[in-house]
Amino acid sequence: MKDSKYYKKKILKEKHNNYSWLTRLLLSIILILGSLIATNLSMKVKNYYIGDILNKNINFNSINKLYKKFISQSKEEEVVANVINDVNNYEKVNNSFKFKVGVEYPISLLKSGIIVYIGDKDDLGKTVIVQGNDGIDIWYSNIDVTEYSLYDYVKEGSILGVNKDDYYMITIMKDGKSLEYSEYMA
Repeated sequence: MKDSKYYKKKILKEKHNNYSWLTRLLLSIILILGSLIATNLSMKVKNYYIGDILNKNINFNSINKLYKKFISQSKEEEVVANVINDVNNYEKVNNSFKFKVGVEYPISLLKSGIIVYIGDKDDLGKTVIVQGNDGIDIWYSNIDVTEYSLYDYVKEGSILGVNKDDYYMITIMKDGKSLEYSEYMA
């Protein structure tokens, strides 16, 4: 009899997890549909959406905190060893920091955040901008990213990609101003 009770409890727990996932999905759908209805019913809301949301840089930190608090129920995963802290061979180039490493060196994230840009920057090459949970944007340049896409949440220490040449660049920005790598890492 004890075995059968354990089996029933295990099944109920799995069903609860499925309902929990379904609840999060339905809440997301309701939020999207509510936004669509609001923008179609009111010209004022539509103008606000176009002018303030689509044309400005959105701070995803508050959205991420709300999502984690109310919707996400995932457990924290073990963080991959932070490879970038082992690299001390860098030089400052304009507002960026150039790290000299081998070709196809794995680039790990300094801090957790949301990918807000993937593309080419003028002097930096292929660049990924991660908006950290602390509000600081970190630009990872001269890298090849294959596993992530725009607006993915990435965790500190996880591998973002590999560098294309024998170096990669990091730019640390807060409110449009460049920060020093050594001060940020302290």
